Amino acid sequence: MEPTKEQLEQLKSIELEMLKAFIKACDMLNVKYFLLGGTLLGAVRHKGFIPWDDDIDVGMLREDYEIFIAKGASYLPDNLFIQNVYSDENYTMCFSKIRNNNTTFIESTVSHLKMNHGVFIDIFPLDYYPDEAKKQRELDFKKKIYDIRIAHTYNILARPMKVRLLEFFLSIIYPSVRTVSRKRDFLYKEVAPSKRIANYGGAWGKKEIVPKDWYGEGVFGEFEGVTVRIPAQYDKWLSQVYGDYMKLPPIEKRVGHHYVDVIDLNRSYIEYGEV
Repeated sequence: MEPTKEQLEQLKSIELEMLKAFIKACDMLNVKYFLLGGTLLGAVRHKGFIPWDDDIDVGMLREDYEIFIAKGASYLPDNLFIQNVYSDENYTMCFSKIRNNNTTFIESTVSHLKMNHGVFIDIFPLDYYPDEAKKQRELDFKKKIYDIRIAHTYNILARPMKVRLLEFFLSIIYPSVRTVSRKRDFLYKEVAPSKRIANYGGAWGKKEIVPKDWYGEGVFGEFEGVTVRIPAQYDKWLSQVYGDYMKLPPIEKRVGHHYVDVIDLNRSYIEYGEV
């Protein structure tokens, strides 16, 4: 199911408070972040949330990201949890989430996993992408293998038989999904400094591989009345990812992209039992 109109507004309010807490922690740690994806688009086009969007995405260059996931918890409110493959045993994404422990947002694809299912904002590490074509091919191949293995843990029914067979085969080679998740994380971290930066966990694939100077030191914009950092060359970033990004999509495409089994913005996911 998707959030109701009332739930969507409450969800945005909760996420905005989480973003404020995240920004405050980044300032105290002296690390930079950048709005990404639909959140960046929303900041530039709407000065806030895209009206039908239901999440917040931010990115951090790897060095700053590592500082934040190591020390950020000390600067966040007690009800917020930094979730990643090192802090939550059954979590498998290649990026972190900040979760609100006092809420419930159980996504359909991971509803069977026992992990933190609070409302979240996504924090993507921004890593280098190899300059050499051979190293690009090697990294892309390993990434695909790890992604397919990890996808075997998700509730995704509409997959071709050959994909399901490959997932099963890879689950034999890599029996521990947690180990594979960490190997994938290391794969991205070990790429040597180069001219381009990739968001390997982003929804837009290679469109999110951009020159490093597109991020730069960032510039400041506005998001729901909050001053936020966005990529220095945000117009180039948005144009590469979305094309004519100031043009609104057709009405039928103005929908959120998270499907959930349970939304309860007033009670902790813990109250819903063994999830």
